[in-house]
Amino acid sequence: MKKKKMLVLALTASIAMTAALAGCSNKEEANAPANSNGNKTEAPTEFNITTINYNSEAPANDNPVELEMEKRTNTKINVTYLPSNNYGDKFNVMLASGEIPDVLLTPYIFSPEVTRAIKEGAFWDLTPYIQDYPNIIKNYPKESIENTKVEGKIYGLPRPRPLVGGASFPLLRQDWMDKLGLKTPETMEELYTVLKAFTEKDPDGNGKKDTYGFTGHVAEGWMDQLDFIESTFHGYNGMVVSKDGKTIFRDLEPAAREALLWLQRAYKEGVLSPDFAIIQGSQVKDMMNQGKVGMIPTSMDSKNVGEILAALKTKTPDANIAHLPYLITPSTGNKFAIKEGGFFGNYLISKKVPEDKMKKILAFFDYGATPEGMELANYGIKDVHFTIGEDGKKTTNEEFKKIAAASLNNIWTNIDPYSRISQPAPDYPKEYFERDKKIIEERLKYGVFINNSGVSSETELQLGTEIYKKIQDMKIKVIMGKQPIEAWDKLVEQMKNDANVKKIIEERDASYKQLFGSK
Repeated sequence: MKKKKMLVLALTASIAMTAALAGCSNKEEANAPANSNGNKTEAPTEFNITTINYNSEAPANDNPVELEMEKRTNTKINVTYLPSNNYGDKFNVMLASGEIPDVLLTPYIFSPEVTRAIKEGAFWDLTPYIQDYPNIIKNYPKESIENTKVEGKIYGLPRPRPLVGGASFPLLRQDWMDKLGLKTPETMEELYTVLKAFTEKDPDGNGKKDTYGFTGHVAEGWMDQLDFIESTFHGYNGMVVSKDGKTIFRDLEPAAREALLWLQRAYKEGVLSPDFAIIQGSQVKDMMNQGKVGMIPTSMDSKNVGEILAALKTKTPDANIAHLPYLITPSTGNKFAIKEGGFFGNYLISKKVPEDKMKKILAFFDYGATPEGMELANYGIKDVHFTIGEDGKKTTNEEFKKIAAASLNNIWTNIDPYSRISQPAPDYPKEYFERDKKIIEERLKYGVFINNSGVSSETELQLGTEIYKKIQDMKIKVIMGKQPIEAWDKLVEQMKNDANVKKIIEERDASYKQLFGSK
């Protein structure tokens, strides 16, 4: 149970600072009630919030970080943490029952269940209000808000995420490239040359031909980690994309054939590990850690990179790894990187919440978008839960871990384009940070994201899994040489004439037009 916290407070200096950051008007201050000393005061705003928890434990609602969040925002929050492994199921139960808390995190605002609830009036339309909260407008990536609009309106505050660095893109053994005198590849052909050298030129120096150029996990209905190859050949990411108002099945385009031939050659020549079709994601990382491959597609997260580097250094002390900033799309000559939507989930505010209270909830999130709010939720209280080193980096201590306060960063997210590489990671070298910042800046420059948020097809929901599995099965067979490329050509023609594929295209075209107009 949450301990009672009687927080009837006068406006403190920190709240005054919050008001300044939020751009509160003199009129709003004049409307606040006055206490006996003539100072403005009002009771804390109490609300319930249900959110996700990725950690083994959830923080108690009276933990010192949460209490400080409440103090700074004049609120009393009752947080329910649901474990990530079944959050979606419990979320859907809540939605179906109508027992919705004041604030609810949806993992995906465009799920049919959520969009249906929105259309039925279950949640506030925040569009007319959002401009009054300058920290959200200033500090949230504009893409995170634009890309989560439902029928052109803002119904959920996004949990912002960096625009690049989360998708799988090549991470290579730089020390192997240096040893073999290879330059950083830019084109797909140059990448192939590097990967083939990793296979044939004994990069680990053990006198054996026991390394592969690369590997990656694939799923039943798509190429998963190896999708970056298809994306690069096409110059955009996404299996079915409404581009410039026209729906495109990427697999039915000529570039899909070129990507398949590239992968087929890699498999035939031993550059791609022979077990790629059956290995799991964790095994991909294991192969890199063990020095069996010279490249894997992965994220830029500092913890992930640090763990790989630490494992490599147990056998090769001078091991060095590096991300590719981009690859060049063969058909256009344009530099390409994968850009993301800038969000992972949205906070919805129940329409049962009165308007005045809804505005105060927005003010709570607005303070969370300030540097002070982000620091508090992500690191705790200075000199109590974290310290700042000479390099300016913040390091949390055991006390922060003890109170499990890290889960609070799912409420007030650390909004930082470099957050994937700035998160504390003991095995991530300091010199990597500045190098990887430049990689992020290049990916931001050349990254491509086509906004298809909310574009849907009822036929795709019903039959998409079956269709994509059929296409994926043929891809694997062609890559492994079990079917010739002509079998792929035949399947493409069949799919172009398939009634259900045509219906998906028709429905997505209509959905896109409804959401984005005829552009």
